[in-house]
Amino acid sequence: MDLSQYLEIFIDETKEHIQTLNDQVLILEAEPDNIDTVNEIFRAAHSLKGMAGTMGFKRMQRLTHDMENVFSEVRNGKINVNPDIVDVVFKCLDCIEGYLSNIVESGDEGTEDNEDVIKVLNDVLAQSESVGSAPEPEAKQDTKADAAEDKSTSKSDASDEKKKYLQIPIADYEKNAMQDAKDKGMHVYATTVYIQESCLLKAARAFLVFKGLENKGEIIKSVPSVQDIEDEKFDFDFSMFIISEKSLEEIKKVIENVSEIEEAVIEEFEIPSVVEDTTPKEEDVSEKKESKEQKSEKKDDKKAAAKTGKPVVNRSVRVDIEKLDDLMNLVSELIIAKNGLVSVTGAMAGSDQSFNEQIEYLERITTNLHESVMKVRMVPIESVVNRFPRMIRDLSKKLNKEMELIMTGEDTELDRTVIDEIGDPLMHMLRNSADHGLEDTIDRLKLGKPKVGTIRLDAYQDGNNVTIEVSDDGAGIDVEKIKAKAIEKGAITEEQAEFMSDKEAIDLLFMPSFSTAEKITDVSGRGVGLDVVKNKIEGLGGDVEVSTKLGEGTTFIVRLPLTLAIIQALMVDISGEKYALPLNSIVTVEEIPSDEIKYVHTKEVINLRGTVIPIVRLNEVLDLEPVESDSELDDDDSLIVVIVKKGDKQAGLVIDNLLGQQEIVIKPLGKFIRVPKMISGATILGNGEVALIIDSNTLV
Repeated sequence: MDLSQYLEIFIDETKEHIQTLNDQVLILEAEPDNIDTVNEIFRAAHSLKGMAGTMGFKRMQRLTHDMENVFSEVRNGKINVNPDIVDVVFKCLDCIEGYLSNIVESGDEGTEDNEDVIKVLNDVLAQSESVGSAPEPEAKQDTKADAAEDKSTSKSDASDEKKKYLQIPIADYEKNAMQDAKDKGMHVYATTVYIQESCLLKAARAFLVFKGLENKGEIIKSVPSVQDIEDEKFDFDFSMFIISEKSLEEIKKVIENVSEIEEAVIEEFEIPSVVEDTTPKEEDVSEKKESKEQKSEKKDDKKAAAKTGKPVVNRSVRVDIEKLDDLMNLVSELIIAKNGLVSVTGAMAGSDQSFNEQIEYLERITTNLHESVMKVRMVPIESVVNRFPRMIRDLSKKLNKEMELIMTGEDTELDRTVIDEIGDPLMHMLRNSADHGLEDTIDRLKLGKPKVGTIRLDAYQDGNNVTIEVSDDGAGIDVEKIKAKAIEKGAITEEQAEFMSDKEAIDLLFMPSFSTAEKITDVSGRGVGLDVVKNKIEGLGGDVEVSTKLGEGTTFIVRLPLTLAIIQALMVDISGEKYALPLNSIVTVEEIPSDEIKYVHTKEVINLRGTVIPIVRLNEVLDLEPVESDSELDDDDSLIVVIVKKGDKQAGLVIDNLLGQQEIVIKPLGKFIRVPKMISGATILGNGEVALIIDSNTLV
């Protein structure tokens, strides 16, 4: 059987299971007695073992099998969770990630057996067995009669225990449905299905049971729910109520014909009577006191019964990112074609009203299509940040500092292309905060700070941007130390340092190979690699800035565009050439009289409503010859200035004419054309012309 076709699904699902295990083991470390967490870890380990076995990855299967065995003993109360067990489980997860990275690169798990980790797991199991086999205290001697009675009682209890459907509460509307079926001469069966514990794909076996029974009757209730069974959120049994015309033997045969089914306990179900008396009885009173959860479950069951009674399918679909890229490219071409039609219509203005209406309709449709495709490409930032709590936990142990990570806004969404690139810069900033931001525990206590250092990661949407803030309550950045280091390296002069603002000094951290760390560790050095972080974020069309207060902490603020493909832009004319300015960075457009331009340190500035803003003459920056203005006003009388911002900085870009707002498709210029950083790409206009897109962040 060719399993390569399932490799991508295996990789995606393994990543999800590894993340689940990381999250749950972190919870278990804080709450060692949380049995729900233990069950979740056991289920995830079991699923991983099954998937690895199915794909033929024997080493990965062996490791996850031993890990599952440990948690089986934890569930049974034979092993107590302690820090050593948590550490070895995290080592297991690192080994599994190692196998997975090999599989991603080569399609094979590699040759590493991880015997040292497996030995530790087996030692843990051996200890539990030795504890379990310890001699029990002497029990009182039972008579033969007592023993026989106990034996018969236990046998009876065991058979009743297997009828788990007897413990399921049944709502009145379900009783009515059962009674209606009986009145029509049909049977109502109750069954509990037991799957073998050695089964690798229990959800698949359960699905085959459901599929077989659907052809013989109607399943009116399932516990756990069909969705939970599909997601493998159940042990090795599930119960159902079935309405069918077929005999009990035929229904039982359908279930037992599925391989790896250990047993099906089934019987004709005696329907409890529906109480129609309006007098409040004890049962009614107790029913009124039902918890909100029970009512909600009943409501969900009712909804499910109102439908076909078939299992609810998963409503999400895995799509290859390349297919989404193709779809986005097609939408991009459609928008270019629409812009072409709009420009043609502009030339024929007023010639045909119905034609104009159709063009407006096309414009609405393409905009809606673009928004829909964008929503499909949007991914919660959670997929990047959910690995950071584990990283901070490991750093806490490695650096011997107590710290906690608080995250908010994990559901904030970003374009998939941005998500794929932002993980490393964020990780670097967090490692900086942990290593060089937070003080040692002793120093924190001396300063009167809490013993546990706090690192925060906050994400939120701000207009067409997403802002991510990474902050710590550590020592902050010593600005004077930065200046001294910069003078020592020859990056600035002492005179420059004297007149340099704190913000300008902090920006020196983003220079290549600049660091104030006295010793470079393998974790990070405050400043090491920050130039790479800056380049990566600016390459995504975003920007990064730092705010700090000595002794109180540091905050890195990253702003990123929601999307990189299609944006709203302001089209402008500079020396007879068309350029695009991204709309999300524009604050306002002003007409400024020439005599209001002042000079500060030989640089041109304007005073706009009390704010001093430097101005940039784009024709000079772009090396374009100024053109004579056709307007009655002379160039010297006034200037059109587009005010743009980057964080809390502003600048005024001087242009010749405004051409209007337009939805544009960003096309990369490729590696063959060497362009300055201020050009972020190009776009094709409606008439076929190419206009360059100006990156106002770089200009600021």
